[in-house]
Amino acid sequence: MEKKYLINVCDKLKDLRADVAITKKFPDITRSNLKNHLKVLQINGKEGKLSYKCRQGDKIYVEISHIEENNDILPENIPLDIVYEDDNYIVINKKYGMVTHPAKGNYTGTLLNALLGLQKNLSTVNESFRYGIVHRLDKETSGLIIVAKNNEAHLYLTDLFKRRKIIKRYKAIVKGFFTPSKTTIINNIGRSRTDRKKMTVLKGAGKRAVTQVKVMKHINNYSFLKINLKTGRTHQIRVHLSHLGYPIVGDSIYSRKDTKLQNASLCLVSYRLAFKDKFSGKVLDFRLKKLPPHFKEVFNKIK
Repeated sequence: MEKKYLINVCDKLKDLRADVAITKKFPDITRSNLKNHLKVLQINGKEGKLSYKCRQGDKIYVEISHIEENNDILPENIPLDIVYEDDNYIVINKKYGMVTHPAKGNYTGTLLNALLGLQKNLSTVNESFRYGIVHRLDKETSGLIIVAKNNEAHLYLTDLFKRRKIIKRYKAIVKGFFTPSKTTIINNIGRSRTDRKKMTVLKGAGKRAVTQVKVMKHINNYSFLKINLKTGRTHQIRVHLSHLGYPIVGDSIYSRKDTKLQNASLCLVSYRLAFKDKFSGKVLDFRLKKLPPHFKEVFNKIK
């Protein structure tokens, strides 16, 4: 069974990629749905591509295979550190090692399983295995993550992330004496051609990535950094710091083993999220006061 959609491209949708135009017109469709479940895409009666740049007056016909609800995603009794909650959002301090939502190989123990276990209201814009999830943190990255409780809040947050109107700040411990004290890293990041599980810096391909770094202090041959994420590419901070020669302590993908810190967990934490809330008109600014326990363990070993 397929879901069928027809779009007449208006002035607001012209010059957009076809996949972006489709998701703007029909918010119940995600770009991942299009990529993974697209059966037919016709533009003006001919076979088209999702990367097609729309023109006013174009007629886009889409068929997407029916996505089965994943009934295997069960509520679980997993404690969560909830920093803030109102009628629209839940802000959680995600612990190290927790996957954000179910996916291949991780169908239990996720943040979403825990939210369902707490019987929280969650937005339904995404597929069932991503209810409420607006953005993600890597399994190994701890810290603040925001979840939407209704569809209006979800679409609003998604728009803020797309327009880079959400402040995202991180802290990290890296190997090496990081210099200069302040820098902005700008290049393109895309999937590695030799290892599809890894991201890498690319020339002439990939997507633009911008990371601002400030050194908080040096500890022997290690550095404690504050990071401002200006774009949101997969593994962006990990790739950028490793590319410069300062891999994050505990990074099993982008760093070689450190004999001094062989069993260290990834020392990367999302410590601040801030944005203007359209419902209250206030700026919501969330900050962690304490670093995760594994940061303290590393600090003790490198002093």
